[in-house]
Amino acid sequence: MIAGVITAMAVTSVQAIPITGGISLAGTYTTDTGNLNTADAFTSFSQVYVANVAGSFLGAGITMYSPGSVVMSIFSFNPFPAAGVPTLWKTVAGTFASFTLSSPISIVQGNDALTLRGVGTLNLTGYDATPGNWIFTANQAGGSFSFSSSNGSVPDGGSTAMLLGAALSAVALLRKKLIA
Repeated sequence: MIAGVITAMAVTSVQAIPITGGISLAGTYTTDTGNLNTADAFTSFSQVYVANVAGSFLGAGITMYSPGSVVMSIFSFNPFPAAGVPTLWKTVAGTFASFTLSSPISIVQGNDALTLRGVGTLNLTGYDATPGNWIFTANQAGGSFSFSSSNGSVPDGGSTAMLLGAALSAVALLRKKLIA
């Protein structure tokens, strides 16, 4: 009986489902200064839509190419908020997806363009919140932006192997006690 319970524990593990692939958005913006070369913050976003999906987002029911299907939060990038941007964007049509902007890695501003890169967390219904990289680009001439975030498969850090090893050790100890 005990051996059966321990064996069941050895094969039972919590299965995380990380998001793989990525999602790209596009739309228009306004800034605090009206000039991308001198701006410190985005004050509005409009006509935001999903332009492309891959991996877990593919076939997930994300509404594509429909302006207004995504709501984007305004944010400052100079200085970048210490707490990040809790919900940079979220879908409001189709399957729920969102992105939390954790931190910028680099900011390149000038020549009528802005490029922000960093890390954050992808969210998609049916999957675990998953760390990912992001890039945001904007241009002055068209007043348009693009945003994409992506992630590859994230290893579990060895916790599954450790649980299996512990369970097998317990089985071996129990076997030794039963034989003695």
